[in-house]
Amino acid sequence: MAGATLIVTALSIFSLYSAAIDQHRLRLTELAGSQARLIEAIAQLDSRQTGAIDFDAALDKVAAAHAEFKGFGESGEFALAQRVGDQIVFLIRRKRENSTGLTSIPYHGEWAKPMQRALEGRSGIMVGLDYRGAEVLAAYEPVSILELGLVAKIDTAEIQAPFLRAAVLALAAAVLVIFTASQLFFRVSRPIMAAIDQQAETFLTLAETALEGIILANTRGEIQFANRAAEKLFGYRKDELLGEKVNCLMPPDRAREHDGYLQRYLQSGIPHIVGTGRQLIAMRKDGSRFPIYLSIGDIDVDHVRLFAGVILDLSEQQQLQREILEVPVREQRRIGQELHDGLGQQLTGLGLLATSLLNKASKPEHELASKLASGLQDAIAQVRALSRGLMPVDIDTDGFVSALQNLVTSIRAHSNLSVRLRIHDRIEVSDSFVAMHLYRLAQEAINNAVKHADAERIEVELGLAERRGYLTISDNGVGITPQATDGDGLGLRIMKQRCGMIDAELDIDSSREAGTRVQCRFPVDNG
Repeated sequence: MAGATLIVTALSIFSLYSAAIDQHRLRLTELAGSQARLIEAIAQLDSRQTGAIDFDAALDKVAAAHAEFKGFGESGEFALAQRVGDQIVFLIRRKRENSTGLTSIPYHGEWAKPMQRALEGRSGIMVGLDYRGAEVLAAYEPVSILELGLVAKIDTAEIQAPFLRAAVLALAAAVLVIFTASQLFFRVSRPIMAAIDQQAETFLTLAETALEGIILANTRGEIQFANRAAEKLFGYRKDELLGEKVNCLMPPDRAREHDGYLQRYLQSGIPHIVGTGRQLIAMRKDGSRFPIYLSIGDIDVDHVRLFAGVILDLSEQQQLQREILEVPVREQRRIGQELHDGLGQQLTGLGLLATSLLNKASKPEHELASKLASGLQDAIAQVRALSRGLMPVDIDTDGFVSALQNLVTSIRAHSNLSVRLRIHDRIEVSDSFVAMHLYRLAQEAINNAVKHADAERIEVELGLAERRGYLTISDNGVGITPQATDGDGLGLRIMKQRCGMIDAELDIDSSREAGTRVQCRFPVDNG
């Protein structure tokens, strides 16, 4: 603001100075021209009266006419001269005070350039040195009839003086205003700056002492801040992170997706990962991968826009979750094994006895023995089915698709619904842990559709899209409530946890008109 004020003031003074120069140019040009024509008129008048030009008489009349010349300004001067050999001889010099000093100067010298031009028969105006060596603004005219030169001039220093004084005063006033404004500004802003510094220090203290990793990135995805927890979490030093793309903390197959999410959000304002929290797989400096929970916030303050990421390491939590999930699996295995080996074997033995009794029974007891044997066979079948349901399916990487087919066939047989499996692409899942969780997720989604959706048709789809596999379970039922899709239901929470443990994404779309669609996008090894 101060610089702008000084520039405006300087431009204003310069404009006024240019206008003053133009005015002096016009005045001097008119003065020199009118005086030259007046002298020529006097000489011509004498020549008509006497029949010849009397140089001395004409010069005396001009001198008498200019005796009372008041001049103009402090340095304004009217000079009349002739060339005598190599000298310029001044005949008349009139200013506010009668001029004294030099009466002649060398014709070819650097001084008195305006008079040289006048004596050469030229007319005009210029800035140059006069006979004193002072810089002047001078208008020059020839007096041809007397072979004289005439110059009307004024010192440029006199023209500049008021503007220099104005510039000095303006500069002094500007400095005073700037100083006063600065003092006022600092008096007002000092408490504000202190408060901002205090807030910044508080944030830095909180960030550096937080157990969670905190990273700030700009709109280009470049890291601007990382706290100590983030350094420890990823194995980088702070100076190694600052200025780097935030996707360097992600596996290569996820880095490109993150850039796409960020650009889409900046262009459309529709959040996908911003403003939410989600489970992801991150990558340390040494290349090792680990699960995290990432929350991203949008900070837009005073033309500064940053994205804040809070990162929680889920390694221990997911290990605990795995152990917790293994508890009911082990218990189911135990109960299923006991049903199969204990109760199942006893019922099988009783079935054999009933069959033997049936063969030996007389006609009155034959019907009763037949019902007993049939009932035992049904009980054995139910126990075996219950045992198979409780015994966890051992899903290896090659048997994942077969397990899905068996699951769909079993659900179709027991529910009398139209359940179809569509395999669009060959999926390679090298991790049996991932395969098991995908199977359990499909089992949970299909069972929900059978029990709660009142659906007539269920479709299971498996394929590839954008370098990730997808498993989709959709039905044409009545849908589920918005509260349930937000994760309030226990079954949906378990499905989301399973997805988080295998670096997968879970999307649930539901409406009363279109039914429910559950899709899990998971990492694959197809390349």
